[in-house]
Amino acid sequence: MANIDEHVSLKEIILKIREWFKFLLSKWIIILLAGLIGASLGFLYAFLSKPSYTASVSFVLQSDNNTNSLSGLASQFGIDLGGSNNNIFSGENIITLMNSQSMIKRILFKKDTLKSEVLANMIARDLKLDEGWKKNERTSHAFPFPDVVTELSPVQDSLLREMYDVVIKNYIQVSRPDKNGSFYVVTAISNNEHIAFNLANYVVDETTRFYIETKTSTAKKNLALIQKEADSLKALLSGTIISTASDYDRTYNLNPALQVARSSSQEGQLRVTALATAYGEVLKNLEIAKITLQKETPLYQVIDLPQLPLKAEKPSIVIWFILGGMIGGLIGGFMILLRKIFKDIMNS
Repeated sequence: MANIDEHVSLKEIILKIREWFKFLLSKWIIILLAGLIGASLGFLYAFLSKPSYTASVSFVLQSDNNTNSLSGLASQFGIDLGGSNNNIFSGENIITLMNSQSMIKRILFKKDTLKSEVLANMIARDLKLDEGWKKNERTSHAFPFPDVVTELSPVQDSLLREMYDVVIKNYIQVSRPDKNGSFYVVTAISNNEHIAFNLANYVVDETTRFYIETKTSTAKKNLALIQKEADSLKALLSGTIISTASDYDRTYNLNPALQVARSSSQEGQLRVTALATAYGEVLKNLEIAKITLQKETPLYQVIDLPQLPLKAEKPSIVIWFILGGMIGGLIGGFMILLRKIFKDIMNS
């Protein structure tokens, strides 16, 4: 009995689907009209859409942190060369740094290479944010932004924080194709090719500059400290050598029985020997510090750079015409069918 009911139910479903299909065929003119309307809308969308421009910069950023042997050697002389055992700027952290608010804020106050205008003003106009700001009494005089970030007013700084979210969401994409590699791609997309071009380049330039400065800051400080010590010892050694030589000149051909007169030259010789030994050790540390700085400096190599003019990309008119027609026809058929089902339910 259950099998019969199931068979009857399946048969009813098939018959109902056939009935709906025939009904839709009888309404082909309406469905065709809906498809034409959808195709027209798709055509208008593709035709009226502004072209978008994409600028991509690919680069390699890698640091060599194998400084344990040098640090161990330097520690024998009581010197900390700042070998980085931590690697806070690695992998996904580089992407986080590029998308950080402080980094984007720096980039927004870089000037366009051709128009000599800060990117913050260009982006605000491109997104028509300035029009909304002018209508608000609090922000009516906040635009345009100054050329220097330090001259921002509190209101302008607040607007800039709002722009940060817009820029990250609509303009910049940072990716690492190989999660285990050091190859990065920064892509900027905009309806203004100058905005796309400058954003992609400045994101890479500012981030890598900050990254390299941070990675090498300790090694640079140690190198400067040791260099200063070496220069000081060299000057002191030179002065002691001259002073000792002067003492030798005064005691030249002096009676050997007069030892007291020779004591100053002998003390000078001892100072020269001690200073020369210390200077030699410092020079060793200096060379180690130079090598450490070289090893701490990350490898930064740009692979591909965008070039103006950028290629304009627009939605395909043919594709959107066909897609709009299909969507319009499907919506039209669905609405007709839904109307029939509703009528059948009300009649029953």
